[in-house]
Amino acid sequence: MKMIKQAFCREMHAFDALWHEIHLTLREIPRIFASREAVVFLILTALTLLFLDPHGFLDYVSLPVAAMVWIYAEAAFALVYFTLLLLTVMLWRGQKCVIYLPIYSGIAFFFATLIIEGSISIISKGAYEFRFQMDLLLFAIVAQLFEFLFVRYVLPDVMAKLKQEDAERESRRAQFKLGDWACAIEEVETIASNQHYLHFQMLSGETQIVRARISDAIDQAAPEHGIQPHRSWWVSAEAKPSFLTEGRQKSLLTASGKRVPVARGRIEAVEEWLQSSGPSTNERGYKDE
Repeated sequence: MKMIKQAFCREMHAFDALWHEIHLTLREIPRIFASREAVVFLILTALTLLFLDPHGFLDYVSLPVAAMVWIYAEAAFALVYFTLLLLTVMLWRGQKCVIYLPIYSGIAFFFATLIIEGSISIISKGAYEFRFQMDLLLFAIVAQLFEFLFVRYVLPDVMAKLKQEDAERESRRAQFKLGDWACAIEEVETIASNQHYLHFQMLSGETQIVRARISDAIDQAAPEHGIQPHRSWWVSAEAKPSFLTEGRQKSLLTASGKRVPVARGRIEAVEEWLQSSGPSTNERGYKDE
């Protein structure tokens, strides 16, 4: 599972038929094909193939049936194409993962042609003769043409739009910003104040020390982001804290095992926060030790 996650994040240096380089990752591909431009392109491609009918399918099956077969073939092509890319990225041992797209699209269209030819032959009860070898060359040329058009004229606009969306999403993320230092609030587990410094314990396990007052940080967080159970502490909702009672001592226990003291005068506020803005009910608990 870890290898797959790493593969999804690894940058590919892909090249089209004319050796034009494209930089992208596997995790971007579903977003690319979910974009309006890609959907329109795929629909136009399917309609072009359907009405040009290069294989003569409409002589043997109805238009709706042929349309369904072409859609099925496109889905099979996409599945094979993506699987091949995933396997390549997972098994590639070099630093720079180089991929020549026409090879992958050629293999994917080989299987797509098998599916569409076989499907029409089965649906027409053998009336359509399976002529895979005759159609393969023509189908491969058409496939490369459509891929080239998509990569060269559609993909750049889609990638630019995705980058803009990512930049806007990043700018909307709530942050702690103290002087020249900043981090996303959702990445913080706890904040501890020690004299003139704040110790930011991150969910990743790292610790950042920043010269500031705890009020400077807490003023930037909303109630749903976390709670101040003690004058020297702040706990994030992302830490999934639970209420812990040890005799007369109250504290919050984070999912990582960190204990944060709860001041006597703030017990009620902490309990209310856990019930409203804190972690979801199935993550929240009250413990006695």
